Amino acid sequence: MRDYSRRMHAMETLKYLLIPLRGAALVLVVSFSILLLLAAHGGLLGLPLALLVVSWFFKYGFALLDRVADGVNEPPVLSYEMVNPVNESRPAGLVLVVTIFYVVTAAMGAWFGEEAVTLLRAAGLVLVPAVIMTQAAGSFAQALNPLVLLQVILRVPGSYALVLAVLAGAWWLATMLVTWLPAAELPLSIEIPLPETVRIFILMYAWLASFAMLGGVLYVRRHELGFEPSRSPEREAEKAQRERERQIDMLVDRIFAEWRGGAYGNAWRAIQTHLESSSLPGEDLKDLFERASQWPDPRLAYRLAQELIPRLLASRRTGDALNIARRQLRSDDQFKPLDGSDTIKLIELARDAGDRRTARMLLQGFSDRYNDDVAQRIAGELARQLER
Repeated sequence: MRDYSRRMHAMETLKYLLIPLRGAALVLVVSFSILLLLAAHGGLLGLPLALLVVSWFFKYGFALLDRVADGVNEPPVLSYEMVNPVNESRPAGLVLVVTIFYVVTAAMGAWFGEEAVTLLRAAGLVLVPAVIMTQAAGSFAQALNPLVLLQVILRVPGSYALVLAVLAGAWWLATMLVTWLPAAELPLSIEIPLPETVRIFILMYAWLASFAMLGGVLYVRRHELGFEPSRSPEREAEKAQRERERQIDMLVDRIFAEWRGGAYGNAWRAIQTHLESSSLPGEDLKDLFERASQWPDPRLAYRLAQELIPRLLASRRTGDALNIARRQLRSDDQFKPLDGSDTIKLIELARDAGDRRTARMLLQGFSDRYNDDVAQRIAGELARQLER
């Protein structure tokens, strides 16, 4: 089951391949491909343009990764904040890591031979996506730790292999297209190297697609990787819970003021109005019951318990419903739910749980309180069973 879940998570990352083909990302890939082509044919004059485009492109890749890692599946628009070197230093850090690794392995060639260096560099290339993920989820120092990088790979092996496959497949396709596609000519005899243009486009797309997939892996497998996005279902639920607790606090203050002043009807109407507009009326009612149970006056808790028990039984939270009834019976041995059928259910639950005392307390005065003939007949049968 765990392996199946991992495979499903890995396949889920494939959907992020489409993100660079939408909106601002697609426009950026097309325009930057043309600019790089112009820079390549501009000689030394094109070098500043090439450096500028590559720098912006790498920074956009990290911006795309961050956005997807936060659960947003739309590419960002290139802005000044993204390309500002002060705001984004991770691309420079990645280039520095790769450069240092290349220089060190080159120096090792004299001792271990070229074959060993080639294998070591191949292993280093495999670790590059892990370095990028660690930079996004952790820190630059952690991205230099091989053990941390291996842990990242081992936690998401299927997804990581897909990212490597995308990069390898894109490189192979881009290389093949150089051979297959002829050069195209525009009017006025302006020749356009179509194979090189397509190759640049594919490689730039593959780079952004890889960053989008890495961001998707960070988001989808955030629990395994220990990553906390700024947006996630957990954070949204936590935020909603805090807001709900704030509203409950305000409601309790209002109810307490009304109840203390003797305006019991106003207090109960405030509760009903809140429950009608609440997205979680059952949970709110339970919270109100817990708060009211701490008050010296037990009457409101009594009434809330009567409202709460039917909701709990309807949602099959039978254990919670029985516990509420037990709590109320400890403070008032005459407690009964509003409906006879709900009382029968509680009696049966208590009997099945071996709590005959609670069952007998709920049976006391049953016929005096409820007029339902069917419920009274069932209650009589239950009473005979409990006497055995």
